[in-house]
Amino acid sequence: MDQKINILIVEPGKEPRPAAVEDTLEAFQQIVGGPIEAGCYLPQRVMLICNGEGKNMGLPLNRPNPTDQGDYIHGTFLLCSFEGERFASLSPAQQTQFQAYFALPGSEGGSGQ
Repeated sequence: MDQKINILIVEPGKEPRPAAVEDTLEAFQQIVGGPIEAGCYLPQRVMLICNGEGKNMGLPLNRPNPTDQGDYIHGTFLLCSFEGERFASLSPAQQTQFQAYFALPGSEGGSGQ
């Protein structure tokens, strides 16, 4: 039985928003609009999952890639936690930190720093 996990969804031009989604490959692919690429490991055991073909598909620029200066993430991406090889829910503290980190410039949440 699939269970829901708490994630953040970050769409181009929008503030990050929390969501509860099924912990399935299909659910993640639907959010990012194609094949997922997981591997951008952020502090506090947070993983950034994006469309692995987003740049080649011409998806819109979203946010600077936090682990590759000068590169951008194209299209919608999501943030979740991980435990071993399994995806897991973000804690409330992780949600707060990364909503602020990926907030749009000039928004109440911060500047991405």
